[in-house]
Amino acid sequence: MMPRPSTVGMEGKSLFTCSQCGALLKFKTNTNPIKERIASLRTIPIEATDLPDTTTEYAGLQQPAIIAELVWEHQEQVGEEAQWTHAPAPFLSANRGDVGASLEATIPNRLLSKPHLWLSDNWEVDTTLPECDADGWVYAKSFAELPSEMPLPSTIADGALPKNVTAVRRRRFVRRRQTDGSDLSWFQELLDCSSLLLDKKTPSCHDCEIGLIQNLQQTLNGLEASQHQYQAFLADFPCDNGNGHSNGNSWGVDADLEALRNEERRLQDELHTLEAESNRVMTKRRELWSTGADLEQLIRGTFAEGAFLQHLLGLNRDERQSVGVFSVHASDVLRRLQRYNVLNDVFHIWHDGLFGTINGLRLGRLPTRPVEWVEINAALGQAVLLLATIQERAQFEFTRNKLLPRGSYSRVINMYGKEYSLYSDGGMFRRRGFNQAMVLFLECVDDAGKRAMHEEPSLKLPYKITRGRIGELPVSLGNDEQWTKALKYMLTHLKWLLAWVAKRYA
Repeated sequence: MMPRPSTVGMEGKSLFTCSQCGALLKFKTNTNPIKERIASLRTIPIEATDLPDTTTEYAGLQQPAIIAELVWEHQEQVGEEAQWTHAPAPFLSANRGDVGASLEATIPNRLLSKPHLWLSDNWEVDTTLPECDADGWVYAKSFAELPSEMPLPSTIADGALPKNVTAVRRRRFVRRRQTDGSDLSWFQELLDCSSLLLDKKTPSCHDCEIGLIQNLQQTLNGLEASQHQYQAFLADFPCDNGNGHSNGNSWGVDADLEALRNEERRLQDELHTLEAESNRVMTKRRELWSTGADLEQLIRGTFAEGAFLQHLLGLNRDERQSVGVFSVHASDVLRRLQRYNVLNDVFHIWHDGLFGTINGLRLGRLPTRPVEWVEINAALGQAVLLLATIQERAQFEFTRNKLLPRGSYSRVINMYGKEYSLYSDGGMFRRRGFNQAMVLFLECVDDAGKRAMHEEPSLKLPYKITRGRIGELPVSLGNDEQWTKALKYMLTHLKWLLAWVAKRYA
């Protein structure tokens, strides 16, 4: 068996530390039995059969005792429907004076954490109280009218009941437990009982006790000095009778006493007026505080809404800047597109050695490099389509002829309405009609060139066109080299007209 310690360690902050300064406390054991120092404990002798075996490890412990935990429940009757609700202090411990919202809230954790010490699992209603009903309730109009032997919590002992409270009631719960027989448990029971009798929080360290005693001594000295002053005043006060004692009845006819009473009544009336004015001011102050709180809430809501609007403004500003940047970019793209000549891509005129090409199609034939008539017809169809596009863009009419762009089978109509095929297969039978179509097409090219030089006098075309010849070379099929070169000149002429249309009618 381990030896018993010479000091008592206490569980929880309220036992280990000073209630004034928080210093750690240790208590020397007293030679007197601790049960003799707790004579006022409400204990019930424990049965002999419930005592622990003194021959075992419990032999060095004090004998345990059964203690009744008493908790009061308070309720109020509110409203016209007479509904019972809990008072501001619903439950009050009669052992320690602790207030809680439930029965268990009034019991320290040091006891709730030891279920083996409790002799019953549930709380029982005490129906032995005087004037209680079957449920243990004691009724009254106010808590102050309850029997004096019942303790009242400080929150409702002196407070006035609300106007809607018509009655009050209380009852007592009982639940029994036993101590573990140690000095620690007996000391804690002593602290619980002393907490109901003393306003001072215990325990305290030695230094705090000395300071508290000094404060009490100063208060006592002040009271004694006041007592001496009162005694000196009474001794110097004139006496009406011969034995040195004043006659109390002489005050009844004293004019000064009546004046003092009148002054007292006047001051009482003034005090009541000031209290009414103070209540009015406090009511006004509460209204102002309520208005101020509403105003503050409105200001916060306004600031929140303003912050949200500022956020939206920032988003709109960013979006506007983005739109502005996009607008500048779109304007640049538009200007580039406006300067861009789509006809240069649709009708790409270039050369391949001695051959002029339009969209990669060679126009002409050479003995050393014979070109298929299918390619020549397709190139002529592209040339007819280009000249018809120039006519439509410039909005003018040819003087004598008319073009019918039909791809590789394009035609030219003369002033008499006769059509000539601007395609050939190389045969002799269609050569005459093909040559006439070439001459008529060259006249259309010449009409377009004259219109261009009329609208833009500074424009000078590179080759002169006269009577079926361009640059003194005939466009009629005959000599392959001259014909190929003349067709190259004609494509060069069309390229100049294409540049004029792109510049003039962009």
